[in-house]
Amino acid sequence: MLHSFCSTIIASFWCASRLSGVRTMSLTEELTRRHTLLRKGLAEAGAAALVATRESTVTYLTGYTTSTWSNFSRPIIAVLTENELLMIVAETEADAVAERVPGVLVRDYVELRTVPAGMYLPDGLVQFGPAAGEALLAALEELGAEGTIAVDGYRAAFPPIAQVTDLAPGLDERCVDASELVWRTRLNKSEWEVERLVHAADVLGSALEALKPQLEPGLTERQIHQRFASAAFDAGAHALGYVNVVAGVERGLFGAPTNREWERGDVLYVDGGVLVDGYWADFCRMYTVGTPLPEQSAGYRRALTGLREAIASVTATTTASDLCKTIGAATDLDPSDVGFGRFGHGLGLYMPEPPSIHLDDTTLLSENTVVCVEPAVLHNGSNYVVEEEYYFTEGAPRLLSPQVPDDLIAV
Repeated sequence: MLHSFCSTIIASFWCASRLSGVRTMSLTEELTRRHTLLRKGLAEAGAAALVATRESTVTYLTGYTTSTWSNFSRPIIAVLTENELLMIVAETEADAVAERVPGVLVRDYVELRTVPAGMYLPDGLVQFGPAAGEALLAALEELGAEGTIAVDGYRAAFPPIAQVTDLAPGLDERCVDASELVWRTRLNKSEWEVERLVHAADVLGSALEALKPQLEPGLTERQIHQRFASAAFDAGAHALGYVNVVAGVERGLFGAPTNREWERGDVLYVDGGVLVDGYWADFCRMYTVGTPLPEQSAGYRRALTGLREAIASVTATTTASDLCKTIGAATDLDPSDVGFGRFGHGLGLYMPEPPSIHLDDTTLLSENTVVCVEPAVLHNGSNYVVEEEYYFTEGAPRLLSPQVPDDLIAV
């Protein structure tokens, strides 16, 4: 009990130190900030409205989170014009949107329609998509959004983004891609967003701390995953994100957990991902049964050296490419030499976000970006990874997540 109390006090102090000086804004104030930036970009592009259909951008525009995103049959659409924010949702979700999104206009659809020939909707003869497309067209007309319509992820081949504008007759010829505007705005994280990212990191850190005493040899990857999931929800996670559990890091670190057992002598890799209010936390821990073997510690510390030297090198002019070069030099690796293909990535309402810690990404980090710095090395045939989340502003990296351990965690 005393240990738990002390841990809570230490965690609270650590969290407060990372948020010192932060004035908590309301969601309304934060959305106003975002909308002002996006409306300026729309005006410069000569566009009458921004249309978004993918989860992270809709959440960015509205602050709204929902499990409906796992149900691909009902589109959710956000529309931002010069004066209004409007959402189009299924009739059964309209009340929740009206209650939770400040100042939003809500339009709904309810009808299942027969899918016309050539509409390219593969999942059944009757669907909600056509009615959602009609509702979008009617909403744009209601808002007086004439002329060019900027669409987030317009004509994206990958990742999958609902091309609902195809379902609105005559709209397609007016559309242009808004992805550059959206990401230019989203990359610049506000203190309001940083506060939520810190909270999500606290939840993940608490979950990993709670998992440690539950680990023992003989557990399968699935059993460890289940214990992590339970610990994450107990710690306050709203949803599980991208979680990998790998017993034995001589193989690739991606893929669903299996019935493979964690055995003495194997390194256990747990890469945790949780969401709180739509914001991600993403960092990993590596474990051994008892004291790590010398070659295991050597591999881990090689990755850790890359992380420490990278953060120490940051200045006001450091780019993602510069960080990649520093990590590569410290670990004697090119990112293409490891399975991850990069040494880290952005983080926010999605994981991964831009930028990528890669030689070809010249994004300036000091412009309020949040990045998971994630050196990964292949050492004597085994994969070792360390990961910390940083907020880069004015050349000063601020640690958002718990500091990584100095060695593999012995249990």
